[in-house]
Amino acid sequence: MFFKVKPREDVFFTCFESSADVIYNAARILQEYVYKGGNPIDRLELLSQAEERGKKLFDHTVDRLNSTFITPFDREDIYSLAKELNQVIDHIHGTMEKIVIYKTGRPRDINVRGLTDVLVMAADEIRDAVTGLRKLQDNYERVLEACDRISEYEREGDRLYRAGTARLFEEADDAIEIIKWKEVLEHLETTLDYCEDVSNVLKGVAVKYA
Repeated sequence: MFFKVKPREDVFFTCFESSADVIYNAARILQEYVYKGGNPIDRLELLSQAEERGKKLFDHTVDRLNSTFITPFDREDIYSLAKELNQVIDHIHGTMEKIVIYKTGRPRDINVRGLTDVLVMAADEIRDAVTGLRKLQDNYERVLEACDRISEYEREGDRLYRAGTARLFEEADDAIEIIKWKEVLEHLETTLDYCEDVSNVLKGVAVKYA
């Protein structure tokens, strides 16, 4: 049975929801650059701020975990969820970092755009699922459905990654450009893998406590 949430325990849900918001906003920043361009260094700075915010939320969650006697669910699950949420934020930042370091310019491949679109949709589902944790018994189906959609987006990301990689080797003449964009594609695909890791933790929590 899911524990009744006391005020001092509410901080965990607040941290999770804030982390999910950071993920969504970071994904939108990356998507906007992919579609509209602009100064990539400015975008990287925004994502560096998001990464720092995510790190502080993770650290705060761990600190409260170490000082709270009663938690809303298992400590291992709280830690795993906080860690996986932070991994997604880190990898969104890392994707933009590669774009800046490699001086790739704005992506023009539809598969890169597709991957960022899928990432934004997965991030939105993470927000929905995480919000449902506060009243898990009432939101059980909602959480599971959001997790299933995240898994679908991860599979679509795999398809787009394969298509983008194949297109690189078919159309690109410059080996250096192939290496650069393959790294970006791989980082986007890995970010979606981490989104699925978040959904797996959420699904496990839902099954245990609803």
